[in-house]
Amino acid sequence: MENFVRNSKLNIEEEIKRIELQTVDPLDRIRQIIGVVQVSLTSLKTTVAGYQFRSAEEEILFFKVWKPQIAGLLIFYVRLYQIEKNRTGKSPSIQCKYLKAEYESLKKALADNSFYPYYQSGKTDSDELYFMREHYDILSDTCHFSLDRDTTFSTLHDSSVAEILANRRLTQYLSDEIDSLSDELHLRFTSIIESNLLQWTDSKVALVEFIYALYAGKCFNNGATSLKDIAFCCETLFNICLLYTSD
Repeated sequence: MENFVRNSKLNIEEEIKRIELQTVDPLDRIRQIIGVVQVSLTSLKTTVAGYQFRSAEEEILFFKVWKPQIAGLLIFYVRLYQIEKNRTGKSPSIQCKYLKAEYESLKKALADNSFYPYYQSGKTDSDELYFMREHYDILSDTCHFSLDRDTTFSTLHDSSVAEILANRRLTQYLSDEIDSLSDELHLRFTSIIESNLLQWTDSKVALVEFIYALYAGKCFNNGATSLKDIAFCCETLFNICLLYTSD
């Protein structure tokens, strides 16, 4: 069984590399990868149906380690598809805001996962209960409750492990994308300032009134930003000196 899972993973990795080289729409690439993982997971399920685990330890290893590695890939790419679909066509700043919200949501999901501390700590004392099919209890399946759950291919927490693995991978992906977009936005902002692309052509009085309006309206950080900081940013962005020194 271990060799079968290993070969399945290698085949998935090779297919992913092949698909990612294609010059097609990114969402189409993700759809293709999802199809590859689905086929692999179905094949794994068929193989398990005709396989007799040699020991309790082997069954636990399968449902705690081997199956979640492939099931976690499926969860990852399905969620990645939704994220990429939702950010398509949006400006870099909107994308960055959206990805940050998704990142925080994933962190909260991990923190709220009652099974996570057990898995993260490396404990094994409840492995028989959590990762052997004979101990599956639908009344205890609070995270993945399903009336039609296939108990021949499921245990109480193999899906929990798959979700943890997917969330970890997705968290890293989001972090990298946020960093990339932040760098892009910083370079764009720096370019605007250095090229003097935004020149204030109205009167200084009009700009001061604009700054006071922003301050009075608590437009930044719910009013926690000082008038002096707002004025400084406007001076920098619009390439103008107001000689504004009051707090």
